[in-house]
Amino acid sequence: MTRYIFLIAFLLTGLISVNAQKTKTPEDIEYLEVLSNRSDKILDQYVHLPEGEIKEKVRDLMVKQYWDLNKIHDQKDRKIKELKQSGLSGERLEKEKSRLENKAEKKLLKLQKKYLSNLSKYLNNQQIDGIKDGMTLGAFDHNYRGFTELIPTLKQEEKEYIYNQLLEARDKAMNMGSSEDKQAVFRQYKGKINNYLSQQGYDLDQERIEWNKRIEEAKRNKM
Repeated sequence: MTRYIFLIAFLLTGLISVNAQKTKTPEDIEYLEVLSNRSDKILDQYVHLPEGEIKEKVRDLMVKQYWDLNKIHDQKDRKIKELKQSGLSGERLEKEKSRLENKAEKKLLKLQKKYLSNLSKYLNNQQIDGIKDGMTLGAFDHNYRGFTELIPTLKQEEKEYIYNQLLEARDKAMNMGSSEDKQAVFRQYKGKINNYLSQQGYDLDQERIEWNKRIEEAKRNKM
């Protein structure tokens, strides 16, 4: 009940930049509660902020960001659907679709810049990285650890390349509207990293075979 009251107050104070009447629907209230719970989990798991005013302000920013992200994606998807229903096809359809996607991308980047600037008023860089990790399902650490375990002999410059590519992936994935789209961004960057490693002379198939051998040996040693 306390959370419900908080969400109502959240709407009435205008922190969500949408039409006030529209956000008072039961569906909107329920969705805001989902976003608030999701933000709390990220803060508890990745940032470890103590209860208090700072945590509440950061959570408010996160809920607003999720809401605004979904609004941009929903508008883009709706317009693309309308385009397809209008009878456009072929090159003209792809051109208009690309225009809508580019327009949405610019809005997302502007929104992200403002969001990170607002977070920096309350959090340090390490804590902001924690929020980025939480919003992208921990994919950065998971994938970086995977590459370094796959190839223990990576040179420092190769590790730096992988690290920077995954940082870029994380920033892009933050703006995606679904977990599937976030994962798709990381798959794209993992493909780039795999190509880079192949160009560096690594046989990735053989590296995977050796990695699996090390995993099996570690299991046997634990028995």
